[in-house]
Amino acid sequence: MIMKQVPNLITLARLILSVLAFVYMSEAISSEPAFRSLNAFFAFWFFFIAAITDWLDGFLARRYGWVSAFGRIADPVVDKVLILGSMAYLSASHPSLSYYGREGDWHVVMPVWAVVLCLGREFLVTALRGIVESEGKKFPADVFGKAKMFSQALYIGIALGTFGGIPEALGMPFLDNLRNPTFFFSVFWLMISLTALSGVNYCLRGAQLLKSS
Repeated sequence: MIMKQVPNLITLARLILSVLAFVYMSEAISSEPAFRSLNAFFAFWFFFIAAITDWLDGFLARRYGWVSAFGRIADPVVDKVLILGSMAYLSASHPSLSYYGREGDWHVVMPVWAVVLCLGREFLVTALRGIVESEGKKFPADVFGKAKMFSQALYIGIALGTFGGIPEALGMPFLDNLRNPTFFFSVFWLMISLTALSGVNYCLRGAQLLKSS
């Protein structure tokens, strides 16, 4: 039944949107200054659509029983590609603060160490999930993991959106206040804290599940 493949098709569409976001983020780095903001504008929308549809494929799969082995593996993989890929491109831009930085910033928008931390956390959790599930136990995402994902998407979205002129394009210039360094970097450190906290929490949960097996 083709309807059962709808969640998987949405997942694949999100992967394509992620790649398109990366294309425009790459162009924002390499293009002439006059076109950098325009490229960030398109990158934001591809990223935004991919991020907000993250829940849709999982919701449909659970709601209608369209769960598949492919979807259970592919959905979190696409999430990691979208977030970690976007972080990598933001990090690649920071030698010139004119890309995403602003006067008054506490530090570069995406330090390399932050990308390494997030990448390491994902490797750790993925490996732990594989071990736990090989014992026949379920190891789903919890509230800390979902909060971590939200904070990452919010931070990346603010960086891309304000640089790409999204507040002005939407006729809502007040949204540019999200890029106030105090708020913006508070979101950054919230993201880092949730990344570390959720990683520790997954380790504790995994240890408990393995101990009870």
